[in-house]
Amino acid sequence: MATLQERIECKQLLNKVMPVEEAVKFVKNNDTLAISGFTKSGEPKVFIPALAKHFAAHAPESRISLFTGASLSEQVEGPIAKYVAKRGPYMSSSESRKLILEGKMDFTDVHLSQFARNLMYGFYGEIDVAVVEVSRIREDGGVILTSSVGISGEALTKAKKIILEVNTFGSDYTGFHDLTQPRVYPRVGWPVPVTNVGDRVGSLHVPIDLSKVVAVVESRMPDYGVDFKDPSKAENQIAANVIEFLQGLQKKYSWGHRIPPIQSGVGNIANAIVGGLYDSPFNKIRFWTEVFQDGMLKFLDNEDKFEVASCTAVSFSNAGYKQFLQNFDKAREKIILRPMWLSNSPEIISRLFVIAMNTPIEVDIYGHANSTHVDGSKIINGLGGSGDFLRNAYVSIVHTPSTRRLKDGRTVSCVMPYVRHIDHTEHDIKCVVTEQGVVLNTEIRSAIRRADEIIEKCAHPYFRPLLRSYLKMAGTGDEPRITDLARLKGWWDEYDTACKEFPAQGANTD
Repeated sequence: MATLQERIECKQLLNKVMPVEEAVKFVKNNDTLAISGFTKSGEPKVFIPALAKHFAAHAPESRISLFTGASLSEQVEGPIAKYVAKRGPYMSSSESRKLILEGKMDFTDVHLSQFARNLMYGFYGEIDVAVVEVSRIREDGGVILTSSVGISGEALTKAKKIILEVNTFGSDYTGFHDLTQPRVYPRVGWPVPVTNVGDRVGSLHVPIDLSKVVAVVESRMPDYGVDFKDPSKAENQIAANVIEFLQGLQKKYSWGHRIPPIQSGVGNIANAIVGGLYDSPFNKIRFWTEVFQDGMLKFLDNEDKFEVASCTAVSFSNAGYKQFLQNFDKAREKIILRPMWLSNSPEIISRLFVIAMNTPIEVDIYGHANSTHVDGSKIINGLGGSGDFLRNAYVSIVHTPSTRRLKDGRTVSCVMPYVRHIDHTEHDIKCVVTEQGVVLNTEIRSAIRRADEIIEKCAHPYFRPLLRSYLKMAGTGDEPRITDLARLKGWWDEYDTACKEFPAQGANTD
């Protein structure tokens, strides 16, 4: 661990150091907070829980608006959730989810590439307080961020008041970041000059207005670990199907030995696919993605397999975090941390020919995908960056198990007649993958022909007869649907019965 004096080189800000119990008093009722944090990494782990305690003891009627890069840990967001009136653009907290579904918290799901820009444009109003975790404060007052970027730079620029949480537990992240901010009209936007994954176009630090800094607090806490399980048999098969599919594209489209840059979502399937990439014939792999996670760590030790990664956060399990620290200096050379408006930039995703791979909740027979809502209205988290990548990727892949076992004992199909909430249309998705098989959606053909293939190659054999029945009942047309309520209810009754009677063996557990 470092000392606070070692990490704060700016003498003016040493005078702003105070206990967190004092610093929280700078946040008032109805304030809007923009804070650091992206997939549990780089969040203010001391300040936000302390603010919740302060509200509970002294101002229980207080309500704030809370903006982040993406999800926070339950340890940070859980205690503050009851005091949040407005939340955006992404969350995975069970406490926040409960309040959203009860209508007690306003939540807006926004493409991550757009959120930071909207923040800078002023679309969400004024930012009263920025709370950002940093690993160092330079002599000139510029700050070195920690394990994520997200909206940290935009928060520090737009806020009226700044509170810095200096993390002296972790390593000094100087050298990891490539930081720049979006233009605001009428200042004309500039083409971001990134033509290779490893290009740097910005600064290593965020300059700040020292007069805005009202408090500096210390944190001695590591990032909370992300939970990963060993991949299931179905998840390993999905990974094998994806790798085989990419090898086929390599030959078909004459990529040579260099696969285009990879974006991979977070989770067990993503880690399984990344592991498959490591064992594949592909070399000098580059990642243009949002999160550098456990499955990617082994690449740091293999110069032949790995070239460079660009992301907006590093986020690991507890074991992965220890491995990352052991390779910290090597990681500094190979990993670039960028603001999320840049990591998720449609312009750059398209320019670099990124291959995007993400896991939705479900897909339908026409190729639409739902990433956010169960039963059409029960939000799970948010869209995150999947829309940015799937819409603009060179090759866009959604991968999901064909079935999922629920806690109530039912097994549901992840391939449906239609998804009841569409996050990604069939226009954005070029490939659907389950453990059953792969369907490429690039040729010119009717929706019904596409549906036939998705049913036969991606749906679980147990549910295929029901899906064929639906398609036949729907009739002709482009993406035909059953609109007769009686017939529709009859089909859903059959489906519900099938879900209850599905053999338990082989189904993935939710």
